[in-house]
Amino acid sequence: MIQLFKYKWNRIAVRIAGISFLIGTLFTLVMLFTKDDILFTVGIVLIVLYIPITLLILLILLVNTLANFKDLHEHVLTIILVSLNFPLALLFSYFLNN
Repeated sequence: MIQLFKYKWNRIAVRIAGISFLIGTLFTLVMLFTKDDILFTVGIVLIVLYIPITLLILLILLVNTLANFKDLHEHVLTIILVSLNFPLALLFSYFLNN
């Protein structure tokens, strides 16, 4: 899938989004089976680190979109893929709280 993106920042953003999705899903699955407080703390720290990184990436993607408007489809797809982790994090936290 990474071959779809010809801009460096789009590839970096999709990789970071994919890695954070995998880590978040893994932490959620582990937390559903074990109620360990240390894992919960590590998960919260990862979320706190991920939010500013993602906001910075979204800002960079927005500037990249405005600079290279001819490839709007690629930039919008990247922004959507990066933004999908926010509702997934809310869904995962809902699963862990119930």
